[in-house]
Amino acid sequence: MWSVTKDYDIESLLKDSNPLLIFKHSYRCSISSMALQRMERIHKEINENAKFVLVDVMEQRGLSLKIAEYFKIKHESPQIIFYNKNKVEFTDSHMNINSSKVLDYL
Repeated sequence: MWSVTKDYDIESLLKDSNPLLIFKHSYRCSISSMALQRMERIHKEINENAKFVLVDVMEQRGLSLKIAEYFKIKHESPQIIFYNKNKVEFTDSHMNINSSKVLDYL
């Protein structure tokens, strides 16, 4: 559904003013796969209201760690980060990632 981001720096991810939903994903983790499936169920709503960025934490470890450092949040995987109006509005990880919470912020 969504492809892994080709952007390798945070500035390029933040360049437009739309809300940003970052999903840090591991293809080796079943919990991460379940969390991603939850997001896929609401893909239409996400795509209408935010830019969705999928970061492969294994292949893009450097970017994943830079995101945590830039936003001053603990690195986790899976992890979802909602950035809007120049601030992180929420972040969640593992089994706490759910579509209803994301919809509340969209």
